[in-house]
Amino acid sequence: MSSRFFVIAILPWLLAVGCFRNPVTSQKQTRLISEAAERNIGEETQKNILKEYAELKDPVLSEYVSSVGHRLTAVCDRPDVDYRFTVLDTDMINAFAAPGGFLFITRGLLEEMQSEAEMASVLGHEIVHVAGWHSVGMIQKQMGYGALTTLGAIASGFRLGPEAMLMVAQTGQLFTNLYLLGYSRDHELEADRVGIRYMISAGYDPHSALTFYERLNTLEKRDGAERWEPYLLSHPPTEDRIRLAKAYIDRPFFAQKKGERGEIVYQKMKDRLPRVAQEDRGEVVGRRFTQERYGVSLSIPNEWSWEPKSAQAVVAFRREGGQAWGELRRVPLVDSSSSQDVAERFAKDRGWVFIQGRRVLYPAGYGFLGQFYGPGALGGVYIFRVFVTERPTSSWLLFCAAAPDRTWDYMIPFEQILRSFELN
Repeated sequence: MSSRFFVIAILPWLLAVGCFRNPVTSQKQTRLISEAAERNIGEETQKNILKEYAELKDPVLSEYVSSVGHRLTAVCDRPDVDYRFTVLDTDMINAFAAPGGFLFITRGLLEEMQSEAEMASVLGHEIVHVAGWHSVGMIQKQMGYGALTTLGAIASGFRLGPEAMLMVAQTGQLFTNLYLLGYSRDHELEADRVGIRYMISAGYDPHSALTFYERLNTLEKRDGAERWEPYLLSHPPTEDRIRLAKAYIDRPFFAQKKGERGEIVYQKMKDRLPRVAQEDRGEVVGRRFTQERYGVSLSIPNEWSWEPKSAQAVVAFRREGGQAWGELRRVPLVDSSSSQDVAERFAKDRGWVFIQGRRVLYPAGYGFLGQFYGPGALGGVYIFRVFVTERPTSSWLLFCAAAPDRTWDYMIPFEQILRSFELN
């Protein structure tokens, strides 16, 4: 390919990039990566991140996080980007943004927050990194002009072949390696400040950002740097963030802005986060759940689906439409408790009333099968069918639940689930 033809081919891109006004600062800024190339790099970065950290597969929680995120992007300075929010299934405490609108928050960080408004402060901060071209600037700083020209040619629709697509993949890998180092101090503090503005515009209480930073400061000192290292490496010192956020929020205009906190709804969503160790969760293939460590297997009928509903459940399941549901839990033994003791104590802690029970033999072994009446975790009244069987170091508790007027409709599916439960 001649150099003359190459210049002619990429001319549309050269005209499309250059000096533009940054959407967040309104200052003129050189931008050598088009939005299409930015998106391609973001997609590659997402692939790399999901190879390292699995996505938390809970559609309800994912939709909740996305809904809060999109409430913020609707009022951000760059609303036309197709923002995607992903919850990563890791104890690591962090949140970060990739080019093109790909944003990530970890299960570990969600655990440390107490309200929807606090989560909005974190998501708003990460949205600013995309809206303010921070990720684009980081890439441009690390790459030479020749590589940027190649990316621009790809984005303009001119294909240079496998070498060019390799460049996109390499740039995605570059950013994957860079994001843990964090943005510049100025960009991070700009993300804090503008993120609070997004919170206010979306109707959230800006003071929640400050309470979150203050809690982080306390937890960092309590837990030590090791647990907080990823977050600390990629964000400025928390005491600086507190000081500057307080000065910003204490302005007369902002001080009167109260807004929503969303504490109750957030706690309900937070209860969905799995607190069972990764090695204890097992895997799902179709309608069968297996966990090799304890020799556990369990199946669900047609029209039922798996759902990581409870924080303490090894696995949970639900009838499509939400008419019936259940969980499998591993319960540590207390003294010489019998399976009936475990079932009754579990029921008592949840305000359930005992109806009837008996000793039974199921494929999982001898145990106690009881029926209880009481409230569900998120409201409503249910009939609970609870099976407990014992092992040397723990008990296993499997229960199914349905509304009182639907209990008989689900007796056969409940029995199928109980008889599918096997335990070595």
